[in-house]
Amino acid sequence: MQGDNRMAKGSPVVTTMQVIPVAGRDSMLMTLSGAHGPFFTRNLVILTDSAGHRGIGEIHGGDYTCRALERFIPLVEGEPVGAYRRILGKIHGACGPQPGKAGEGIQRLDIAKLKFVVRAEWAVECALLDLLGQYLGLPVCQLLGEGKQRDRVETLGYLFYVSDKAKTDLPYLDEENAAGWFAMRRREMLTPGQIVEQAQALQERYGFCSFKLKGGVLSGEAEMETVRALKKRFPECRINIDPNGAWSLEEAIRLCK
Repeated sequence: MQGDNRMAKGSPVVTTMQVIPVAGRDSMLMTLSGAHGPFFTRNLVILTDSAGHRGIGEIHGGDYTCRALERFIPLVEGEPVGAYRRILGKIHGACGPQPGKAGEGIQRLDIAKLKFVVRAEWAVECALLDLLGQYLGLPVCQLLGEGKQRDRVETLGYLFYVSDKAKTDLPYLDEENAAGWFAMRRREMLTPGQIVEQAQALQERYGFCSFKLKGGVLSGEAEMETVRALKKRFPECRINIDPNGAWSLEEAIRLCK
């Protein structure tokens, strides 16, 4: 504890905390609870300290999360970077879970309750660790757990079922005149063959050789048919499925045998 206090006293002080909402275009990606809207949103947190360093974190978008982050600003600014645990403690104390809003039902992907499960302060913690790592001359991975484990990691390619954007009047982007993946990502893709085409386009564009199908959209049998089609087309690749909690344990065992 004394060592922590000494580090806090000698470390730079957070001078400013910025909360910046951002948005980008999205396709009509199917999920357990419907589909992605035409835009995705995130909230960025940028901390600047008295040594001139900048620490960055990010979290889910939305006005609720943005307002929560803005309420944290007085609890963060003026505090030493080395006291990041104390800062997070103040945030947790001031913004604890609300009675009856603990996020029960998230297994069914209740989006209305996601804000009570994905905590806004995680973005602040990430930004503080970024600053602390710069102060100590260490990558953030050295501040967490057992530190760096490898020099390279394989990137996972997510595959989504995509619905027909023409079925709504929402302003989804039309890229039919684009080439390759950029045109395909806006089209309807619901059959095993179409998902295989999606994987091929992603591999050609980004080099993926490990894929995860985001399921919970069609029947379990139909989604496993897609998994088998992917493995047949990419025998050298790892193929996973994430049904997003749509399957019972018994169903998962039956399907995945």
